[in-house]
Amino acid sequence: MENLKVRDAKAADVPAIAELHVAAWRAAYRGHMPDEYLASLRVEERGERWSRTLSRPGPHKLAVAELGGEVAGFCFFGPTRDENQPNVAEIFSLNVHPASWRRGTGRALCEHAFREAAAREHTAMTLWVLRENEGARRFYERLGYTPDGGEKTDTQLIGSPLHDVRYRKAIA
Repeated sequence: MENLKVRDAKAADVPAIAELHVAAWRAAYRGHMPDEYLASLRVEERGERWSRTLSRPGPHKLAVAELGGEVAGFCFFGPTRDENQPNVAEIFSLNVHPASWRRGTGRALCEHAFREAAAREHTAMTLWVLRENEGARRFYERLGYTPDGGEKTDTQLIGSPLHDVRYRKAIA
């Protein structure tokens, strides 16, 4: 995509990351999470969270995609959090501002994370996606990810169960 650039995130990117995080969740999870929960999301809280993430050393990475010089999306990835998954990387979070959907931003971020995982000699990349989020599932399937049978239920985030399925893509 023209004018699309993926790079490591910097502290100066945090306000844009926080803003697009809230906008992306409100658009992507409408109908999947309670409206009250989505309305309660605060840019300031997300900014504090991403500032802490960027300030902590570790094997995780936060990348941003710029479209026309503006931060349009981000991807947070690193070694998997799942137990008994040696040499596996995970995309923890992928968010693209709704104004940048279907412009190659999410694909570019996923491909960047995949290349980084390959460079670190991981054998596969996984991610968790909300079971009911058919649009996100189709997006990941177009990128070559397939469900691997992993499932989990989160009852903490919104106070009612959210069912996730794990997707996997082998790294050759």
